[in-house]
Amino acid sequence: MLYKVGLAIGVILILTGTAWISTTASTNPHLAYTFIALMAFGLDLADGSTMGFVFMILALPRIGWGEALLMASSAQMIIAVVRRERPDPKALLESLMANGAAVLTTQLVYHAPNLRRIEQPIRLMLASGVCFVTLRIVDAKKRDLWSFAYYPVAGAIAVLFPVSAALPPMVYLTWRSCRLYERRLKKQREQSRLVAALHLRTIEALAQAIEARDQPASRNPRRVQIYSIEMAKAMNLAELEIEALRAASLLYDIGEMAVPENIILKPGPLTPDEYEKVKIHPIVGAEILDRVRFPYPVAPLVLAHHERWDGAGYPHGLRGESIPIGARILAVVDAFDAMISARHHRSAVSVEEALARIRAESGCAYDPRVAAMLAKHHKAWERITVAAPARGFDSILSAQREVQVVLELAQRLGSSLELSETFAALKPALQALIPFETLAVWVERENALGTALGTEYVAGDHLALWSALELPIGGGVSGKVAAKGQPVVNGDAAQELADAGVEGNRVPLRFVLGVPLESGGIRGALTLYRARGKKFTPEDARVLSMVAPQLSVAVANGLRFRLTATQAATDPLTGLPNAGALYSRLESGSPSAVVICDLDGFKQVNDAHGHLIGNRLLEALGAAFRRSCRDGDFVARMGGDEFVMVLEGIGPDEIGARIGHFRDLVRAVGRDVCGADILDASFGAAFWPEDGTTPNELLANADRQMYRRKAETKAGVRKIERSAGAS
Repeated sequence: MLYKVGLAIGVILILTGTAWISTTASTNPHLAYTFIALMAFGLDLADGSTMGFVFMILALPRIGWGEALLMASSAQMIIAVVRRERPDPKALLESLMANGAAVLTTQLVYHAPNLRRIEQPIRLMLASGVCFVTLRIVDAKKRDLWSFAYYPVAGAIAVLFPVSAALPPMVYLTWRSCRLYERRLKKQREQSRLVAALHLRTIEALAQAIEARDQPASRNPRRVQIYSIEMAKAMNLAELEIEALRAASLLYDIGEMAVPENIILKPGPLTPDEYEKVKIHPIVGAEILDRVRFPYPVAPLVLAHHERWDGAGYPHGLRGESIPIGARILAVVDAFDAMISARHHRSAVSVEEALARIRAESGCAYDPRVAAMLAKHHKAWERITVAAPARGFDSILSAQREVQVVLELAQRLGSSLELSETFAALKPALQALIPFETLAVWVERENALGTALGTEYVAGDHLALWSALELPIGGGVSGKVAAKGQPVVNGDAAQELADAGVEGNRVPLRFVLGVPLESGGIRGALTLYRARGKKFTPEDARVLSMVAPQLSVAVANGLRFRLTATQAATDPLTGLPNAGALYSRLESGSPSAVVICDLDGFKQVNDAHGHLIGNRLLEALGAAFRRSCRDGDFVARMGGDEFVMVLEGIGPDEIGARIGHFRDLVRAVGRDVCGADILDASFGAAFWPEDGTTPNELLANADRQMYRRKAETKAGVRKIERSAGAS
């Protein structure tokens, strides 16, 4: 209210002064010029100014500076009161001062005594130029130099048209022309802005796509740009430097396209030669960007972003302030982002540790002022980064993550023949690509009914249940996958369980995804089970099918290796462990007792019944010894007709009964195979640690005991005596 009252009082005083001037100088057409002033100051331009300069120039030939100043001010005040929008008092005061200054300087130039000899049109042109300069000096923010042409036009109107009814239409036509030109300029500026924005967005998209390809690990792809721009603003850098940093913060690693991908994605540390190859990327990036011809210096920032404050950086070893400030900002921000983001060869560190490392290198690797600015403002900048909208590169990141996981899995699968190591790498790799609750590797095996699928490996939920299951070939989802060699997506989970002999409600499965495993004669399926969440997708099947061939080869190789290892440690005739396996067993633990059995009468069996019967006798003995041993005991065939039993938890007082049992077994097997009592055995025993602590010591003592009994020409051992060397 007070504002309006004051404004009204000001208008009244100005109008009163104008009326007084009119009565004292009746020869001047004040009414007409008052109308022109109201009209000129009422015609707004796009930049917030008015056509008031037209009135100032038109008034020069007929109105003095006092009248012109009062009319201009009163017109502005009246328009401020009449309009609905309440003007800002500060802006109104600045406008009054600017227009008052323009009126005074214009009048001063036009009526200057030294210029009176110059023709009126020329003086009007000079005065119009001074009016333009004055208004631009007072309001330095305006950059509309194009409007200068309208000031001489106003001067021409003042020369050609005296005060008459023609002046208002001329003022309006001048304003209309100016507005049309303004609109055209505004449209061109908007188009230029849109093109520039499109240019920057295109660069940003390409840069972040490259970043997503090179660094699929978890990180915020906008952090470097946001931190860099905010730091540049905090350091009051010029607008051109900020715009250069805006582009450079997106493109600073574009030169990495010249670095082989196997180096970029290498999971371990780089060799010196590989590091030298990486060091070319600032030069390559600067050469690429130099051809773009940005309107601001982008290429120098990219070229220098690996320079160090102490001069030990690359590629040119710049030092201190000779490094562009934008490059110094990039160096700190990029290092901080790299530390707090997981990379191929290392995990991320905490923000606190990253800041501590940067502080430690401040003054050596990094500009101290930039490092201090990061430590001071990183929390506020991180909030801006988190709030920034996503850029939609999930598909690229997903594809790169898939490539990385599959590549690493392939390396792990091909690096070991042990199935346990192969399967240890399988679950985490697949879980990074496809969520699931349970994973099963089904492999075809022989059983009493022929062949069936058994679980070679199970990970996830219900391990005990899955490990004991078998599926007929063609039964359930996994059986169909193995039989037909085709993937199945979201098969019948209930049928999978039913065919494996499990009640459906015991394991609440919903979705099953299976792909075939085929390599080197093996047949099976890699199956994922999901009890909750979404269904499996064809994309999941594609990813799993990409892993399956490598897993098939690894499983086939692992099974062959396991079979070979088993055969190398197994006696081929009896199926018992051989001498090598016996020594491994003795070296791996501390057995209570070692018993050696040597058959008596075995040569007579071979002589009387032939070697085939002799072999049958050894097979039967091996099976009998295996059945008679307890859990934890171990039976091996040393060769020929000699067997060794490694017994746990037995002492000298109990060994006699055990040997008696073994002797009865030998006699019984001999009768069953040969039909006569022609087979017996001699036994010797040694105890750990009394008779020895190494395999050779235990076997030697047991062997001496056994031959002592043979020397006594007895068919067995009724009582086992301690060896002579035992204390």
